[in-house]
Amino acid sequence: MEKETFDYSMVPNNFSLCIEQDCPNADTCLRRIAYDHVPASITFLSILNPKANKEATRKRCQHYCSNEKVRYAKGFVRTTGVLTVNAASTFRYKLIATWGIRRYYQKRKGETLLSPAEQLQVISLAQKLGVHQEEYFDNYIEEYKWHNETD
Repeated sequence: MEKETFDYSMVPNNFSLCIEQDCPNADTCLRRIAYDHVPASITFLSILNPKANKEATRKRCQHYCSNEKVRYAKGFVRTTGVLTVNAASTFRYKLIATWGIRRYYQKRKGETLLSPAEQLQVISLAQKLGVHQEEYFDNYIEEYKWHNETD
């Protein structure tokens, strides 16, 4: 199987990079991998402070960001389409209370990706409202998880 090439254009602007060459996690850390792929045309970078990060490389780094891709869902119109009118209102209001109205509609239409945790919220709520189907989401995409919980 051919190794996937890294596309630096996918790196978010606010994603800090790591320049630590001796880190034992460098081969699987997105921060280091992204740094290795920075195009020469980019003048300024956001990097982790090497002085502060030196201690972290001796143990588990709190800024480590795995290069394993995560399966995100895109949209759940197929689920909202099978809800009864009463259930649809409950479904919509509960998710709006969680995400806010704008993010709810962005996620519903697939404009914003749903994380695995958010997918579980949608499935759990749909099942509580009597919807049981093989697929709850319109599409899936595999992407890097650019930020960990400490970011």
